[in-house]
Amino acid sequence: MSNNSGGKAGDSKPAVLIAEDNAQTRALLKRFFEKANERGDLICDIIEAADGEEAIQMLDIAQPELILCDIGMPKKDGFEVLQHFNEFSRFNNLFCFFAFLSASREEKKRAFAAGAMGFLAKEDINYFIVTPLLKSWLRLAKLERELAKYKIAD
Repeated sequence: MSNNSGGKAGDSKPAVLIAEDNAQTRALLKRFFEKANERGDLICDIIEAADGEEAIQMLDIAQPELILCDIGMPKKDGFEVLQHFNEFSRFNNLFCFFAFLSASREEKKRAFAAGAMGFLAKEDINYFIVTPLLKSWLRLAKLERELAKYKIAD
């Protein structure tokens, strides 16, 4: 099966982790990805986490190419998930695009300084604007993972 993030036949679909404690927002994002899958615009597997601890477990198990993470979550907040992500990806030499779902100006400064790569405002989710953005983030993750394989081989 081919994926629409620039892959060849036989590639597995990229995984996207949605870490969001608000069930309604999580369902909205999941539906967004389902619609993109149905249309063939963005082929990927969706993994969900309802809190920061679950997000960390899913990161370790599923090793997604893209994480969309809320900042204010119970058990562990988005910054703690980002810290774990940084340690995990460095230790495993695994690239994943980490983006926060919404953030204040101060949170954005703190997040970029801590290694976040992007932001997606929940209120600005528009299918025709966000889909190309997510595709580019997934493409970048795929290219970085391929590059890491060559670095290991050297």
